[in-house]
Amino acid sequence: MDSNKLGAALASINTWWAGGEIPVRIKKAETKRKLFYDLSQNGLQNKNICCITGPRQVGKTTLMGQLMDYQIKQVKIDPKRIIYLPIDNELLLLNSDNVLIDCLKIYFDYVLGESPQSLKSKVYIYLDEIQSLENWSKQLKSYYDVYGDLKFIISGSSQTKLYGDASESLVGRVEFRLLLPFKFTEFFEFSMGQNKLSKDIKFSTKNLRDALQTSIKNNDPTQIYKKLTSLQIQIASELPNLKKTLDVYLIKGGYPGALEFGENYDRALERIRTDLELTVFKDIHKIFNTRNTADIMQLLVLLASSSGQKINYTKLSSTLGIDRRVVSDYLSYTNRVYLTAESQIYKNSKYRQAEKMNKAYLIDVGHRNALLGRMSPEILTGSDSGLIIQTVVFNHASRLRFFLSNHTEYEVYYWEDGTTEVDVVIDLPISLMPVEVKSKSGEKAIGAIKRFMEEHKKSKWGIIVTRDDLKIEDNILFIPIWAFLLMC
Repeated sequence: MDSNKLGAALASINTWWAGGEIPVRIKKAETKRKLFYDLSQNGLQNKNICCITGPRQVGKTTLMGQLMDYQIKQVKIDPKRIIYLPIDNELLLLNSDNVLIDCLKIYFDYVLGESPQSLKSKVYIYLDEIQSLENWSKQLKSYYDVYGDLKFIISGSSQTKLYGDASESLVGRVEFRLLLPFKFTEFFEFSMGQNKLSKDIKFSTKNLRDALQTSIKNNDPTQIYKKLTSLQIQIASELPNLKKTLDVYLIKGGYPGALEFGENYDRALERIRTDLELTVFKDIHKIFNTRNTADIMQLLVLLASSSGQKINYTKLSSTLGIDRRVVSDYLSYTNRVYLTAESQIYKNSKYRQAEKMNKAYLIDVGHRNALLGRMSPEILTGSDSGLIIQTVVFNHASRLRFFLSNHTEYEVYYWEDGTTEVDVVIDLPISLMPVEVKSKSGEKAIGAIKRFMEEHKKSKWGIIVTRDDLKIEDNILFIPIWAFLLMC
């Protein structure tokens, strides 16, 4: 360890120790996401390690920067009692034998001037990209179990790996918080600026969810329909801009890095592709020790072209020229780093015994479009439009289920009986919610919902996501896509 160089590197990163601001490179945005409020109010007070997980470039570092800024400016914590370590920082790695141990030794000895066993008050230790640290869970355990006034806030890009590592040493000591790409409401807020939104838009998600829960409880879509009708009237002047922003979202997706380019889709595509390649060639390669990583990129392209369709391992194996078991492994890797997600056929489907193929989705529609090199307004009027909308509806339905299940479950299903199919099934304790995307024939969508409800008596009403229709027919709620996404 080179103490002088390491200390200088730490000081250059933690500029607030000398009275400076949290650097823009860490705190990149002023607008806050919901997870910021959850953590600032509830996640920083207890002793447990707070682990923020999510894909690369989704905003984990930004969230950490905002939390540190909040603690210094609002809570009035001494800036020297907050240390931020980007574990994969090359300058830190170059001058230390063990980034965590060496940096904390210098911090306690020369910055804070207190030993960890005799602290005057709590110290907050932010560790970014923790999975880059060998045996991180055992190292954190050694601090956690011995020193009571250390609060660790860590981040990482592979939830499965972090869960696995933590299960060995940190059982009962870690609270995981998932940060995903912007959903549409967040995208709209960031695009417009929070101060420019009407109160009806600001509180639309909460109000719609409350009405949805009432409709689910009463087995009647009337309550949510009334709330949607009222909202549509109240935001009539904002609707044109809302719909325009929705089109941009359907093209670019929800990664914060793409926001800065506005409607310059070429630059957004370049940025998204770069981030994807870093995830595949750096993160996946390092975490899972893959050999032919280029095959994973090609697999993602194939999945993007059929996002929301059944996974045909035989066809994928033949196209890629690799064993189908390797294809399965690669898909599990992309699932674990939040690039893809799978949907199983609904567990109580009569057809399940004969057909068990999962569907695969790109988690973010911007990834889907960038992988195919199609990022322009023309894709919303072409043959891609149905798959684009289905991908967005699936991902938002997953978030809706997370809310409706008291923040315990993300998984949603699909259903089929051999002749017809429902895109999404949300399984709740008191209800089954079928959701179909009306991208082609309206009659086909209606028939699919009705057949599902006939087979499953627990399902009393369903949803068809449309471009603009808002109505109720035969206990089926037709809801515009902008309204469905606001509700999620």
